[in-house]
Amino acid sequence: MNLPNSKIVNKGIELAIGYDFVQTEDLTWNVNFNIASNDNMVESLSGEYNAGSINGQGLTGAFSQNLKEGYPLFSWYLREFQGFDSSGSPLYGGDGGPSFVGKSALPTVTGGLSTSLNYKRWNLNAYFNGAFGHYLYNATRNAFFTAGSFASSRNVLAETLTSGESTNASAAPSTRFLEKGDFIRLQNLSVSYNMPLSGEGLFKSMVFSLTGQNLFVITDYSGLDPEVSSRTSNGLPTLGIDYGAFPNPRTITFGINAKF
Repeated sequence: MNLPNSKIVNKGIELAIGYDFVQTEDLTWNVNFNIASNDNMVESLSGEYNAGSINGQGLTGAFSQNLKEGYPLFSWYLREFQGFDSSGSPLYGGDGGPSFVGKSALPTVTGGLSTSLNYKRWNLNAYFNGAFGHYLYNATRNAFFTAGSFASSRNVLAETLTSGESTNASAAPSTRFLEKGDFIRLQNLSVSYNMPLSGEGLFKSMVFSLTGQNLFVITDYSGLDPEVSSRTSNGLPTLGIDYGAFPNPRTITFGINAKF
């Protein structure tokens, strides 16, 4: 979809630093760190556009974001959830309709840290990355794990039984399903060993390696992965919606690099 007369501005700063802590014949160790901060703003846009479609039973035509001049991209536009009343129906602030809640799916800070340690024939490399200051919409929870799922005999989370929500309550998109997306991930870790060879045999060199990808994530996000974003179907750009998204895989690889 074309957005007429639109202007989006990004302003930010990035810092990168590296240091060699040890440099000897047998041992070397270095660390590199980078951090970036970004401020995003829609400075010019004719009209406003509802975006971030939310799918699921009873959620036809629902949305969670709004594109409007004077707000960042991927700004959450939701009802302010304030709990349940005595009958188990959700309570919303203001006039009960959606509004900008002052949160965006865009991280305000991103960063990465890599380190390399070499000791004689051993080598270790690690890379961490992270993002902070953004919010994710757990559309999977909105669509499948509310008390209304009981009415259609669907499975729900155990916590739904004690949430205080009525089984006939509507589950409109709201800040109830909005969560902090901050995370730190060990993206890559590899260990290798260069086996000593005389050079008189079949192989001139042989290196054994063990590599792990996405080994762990530190986050308070309740979904499967804070770094996935599902596509929506309304033709507008969207970010930060988790609707049945498959998490990043964890892989462990063993390798042998031999030279003849």
